[in-house]
Amino acid sequence: MLFCPFMGLEINQKLKQQASDGACNEKRVTVSVGIPAYNEGRTISQLLNTILKQPTDGFVLKEVVVNASGSNDDTEAKVEAVTRADSRVKLISTGMRSGKTAALNDILHCIKSDLVLFLDADVVLEKNSILSLITPFLQDEKVGVCSGNTMPVEALKQGDIFEFASLFIRELHHELCSYLMSRGLAPKVNGTFFAFRGGILNSFPRLVVSDDEYVSWQAQKKGYRIVYVPHASVSTRDPHSFRGFIRWQSRIMAGQFYMKRHFDYDVPTMRLSVAVRGGLFRLLSKHRRKALSLLTLSLLGAVSFVLAYVKFVRGDVPNVY
Repeated sequence: MLFCPFMGLEINQKLKQQASDGACNEKRVTVSVGIPAYNEGRTISQLLNTILKQPTDGFVLKEVVVNASGSNDDTEAKVEAVTRADSRVKLISTGMRSGKTAALNDILHCIKSDLVLFLDADVVLEKNSILSLITPFLQDEKVGVCSGNTMPVEALKQGDIFEFASLFIRELHHELCSYLMSRGLAPKVNGTFFAFRGGILNSFPRLVVSDDEYVSWQAQKKGYRIVYVPHASVSTRDPHSFRGFIRWQSRIMAGQFYMKRHFDYDVPTMRLSVAVRGGLFRLLSKHRRKALSLLTLSLLGAVSFVLAYVKFVRGDVPNVY
């Protein structure tokens, strides 16, 4: 992978200058939003319209690039309808589904901005979330990656194990990232909603599943800080079946195994010491009346871990999902 230090220096100098100048100069900081979208016709129009209506104080929203390659629903038609109304929205369609990493690479190859923001296509974007996520870059040139906060889109229903599991996992992620930030350590980057400086990387390796953690690793190697922005929030609907939940969690774990073996990078929230000190027991106490749900979640996590390890050992990296 090639990296041009002069490009990174140029972007840093530009951001630093614009952060200290007046509002007119600040507007020159450019942001490109990339969205991998496979069969997301149900949500993509609303998401694009929400993005275009977000406040952009201190930066310019240069473009919103949607990669809908391989979709066989009306995702592409929905995106094209928005492109006719706003030229900043662009569609990539190669006609073939090659996985999220390939989709992100296609997006990276066609954008040139100071900051790159990646967002999943099935989320509900809260008001001011993009501005909140971008602001730390404008305030500190040492910030290389900013990660937002993801929570379940549904209210918790009595007895729904999957809604409880989603809530518990998302709450735990928030607690652990907040703990790591309070200790001056790099938090885990959330691949659902994150941004990074344009000079940090040009592309992802084909088999990387944890694109978010790969960006974090690259940024830390170059001396950048990783920032968790809890008030930059989005909502999403996590899997609501045993099979879907296990596939979701085992894919994440397999991606983390891959990061450890190939790049010797430990995902921060996977460390037992971080989980214990960062809020695991506090959350267990908070939900102590849901003992059966906690037990079920533990069993699902154990099954997901075993399946992820078996897949990883066999070289079956789940990069297309």
